[in-house]
Amino acid sequence: MEALLRQRAESTGQDITSIVLAVLAFGLSFDESDFFEALEGIQRGLDDFDRGQFSSLEEFVDRQNEKYGLSLEA
Repeated sequence: MEALLRQRAESTGQDITSIVLAVLAFGLSFDESDFFEALEGIQRGLDDFDRGQFSSLEEFVDRQNEKYGLSLEA
């Protein structure tokens, strides 16, 4: 977790304390069940990515367009 926070801080040019405070504030804004559902979803996504199971941006946009009747472009 610390490595991810440091990576985000470096990539955004912010210090790690600001990143941690933003993550905590965001997480605490959810009610308890939403918070844990969000964490589980994030972890599933990270696990899928680690296993190489992910789609391109174009594939994602195509699925969202189909699912919600949108006309977004990647």
